[in-house]
Amino acid sequence: MKIAIRALQSRRMPLESAMEYISSLNFPENEIIVFPEKFITTKVDMNSLGSLLKSIKIKNTIILGSLSYVNRFVYNRSFLIRNREIIGWQDKINLYKAESTKYTSGNQLKLFNIEGLKIGILVCYDLDFPDYARILFRKHCDVIFNPSLIRRDFHSEWHLYVKTRALENRIPIISVNSISDDFQGDSIVVAPEEGVGGVRINAVTSKCDDIVYQFDTSDYSKAREQRLREENLNIQNVNFLEAPE
Repeated sequence: MKIAIRALQSRRMPLESAMEYISSLNFPENEIIVFPEKFITTKVDMNSLGSLLKSIKIKNTIILGSLSYVNRFVYNRSFLIRNREIIGWQDKINLYKAESTKYTSGNQLKLFNIEGLKIGILVCYDLDFPDYARILFRKHCDVIFNPSLIRRDFHSEWHLYVKTRALENRIPIISVNSISDDFQGDSIVVAPEEGVGGVRINAVTSKCDDIVYQFDTSDYSKAREQRLREENLNIQNVNFLEAPE
């Protein structure tokens, strides 16, 4: 299956500006659009989310970054949209530092199916923890989207996490940052590809421009399934023993 993605390194903005910005977008319908984490700085509830959806003119599949969504509690929530309708969401599970005083953690990890394409969403810091990506891998996930908000001093470490998760799980990862001053973009797309004798990764970064990238699940699906078989085979035969002191 061929996949086209567009990583939008938008600036952070209030809701009204975001609605105006989103209404102006016009991209090929086959592109999956992904925004950065918390690119809308205004808290959003059901009513304002409805207004935001009405501002969308395109029919693309959209990962709407993440929003500070109020539904009794406040969640760092990434909405998955298709044909201008919400088809699901993923809440951030591991809140970063002071986020835990402002947000409620998610307690579910979801796999979405879009016309046969299995999509996972890990919001920013959740990618740092290998178990979440591993669970998606074991569910035959085809691509992971990682809306992020990474300060400029930590881009090297962030890119290392993205490359590692893509390589160890044989899954493409699209990680999108804001170009606002404290963050300065530098988004990254990493896609595994079978080569002679092993799997390599192709990494594309951009300081400020959108990243438009296409890949085919056949480039890595066999390698992913092979790794899954090897993991299942070996883990069944391994017992953990604590060595004596």
